[in-house]
Amino acid sequence: MFVQLTNMSVQHRSRPIVLNTSMIVSMMRTTVIRDEATGSSEVVTYVFMPPHGTWEVNESVEEILALIGQAHS
Repeated sequence: MFVQLTNMSVQHRSRPIVLNTSMIVSMMRTTVIRDEATGSSEVVTYVFMPPHGTWEVNESVEEILALIGQAHS
């Protein structure tokens, strides 16, 4: 099953990203320092999907789980 989320990586900020939920191993929401000089930060969710790596998305873990649950209903 696929879900559409919002990419938060600096290079692709705010672009939609579609992920295959059957490949998700773990998710973690945390604050990321984007610029150490200014101290700018933002909260992102890391979605770990080996062997492809980790994706940074805007949606919370709870929002992602709700999207997955809706698709299975």
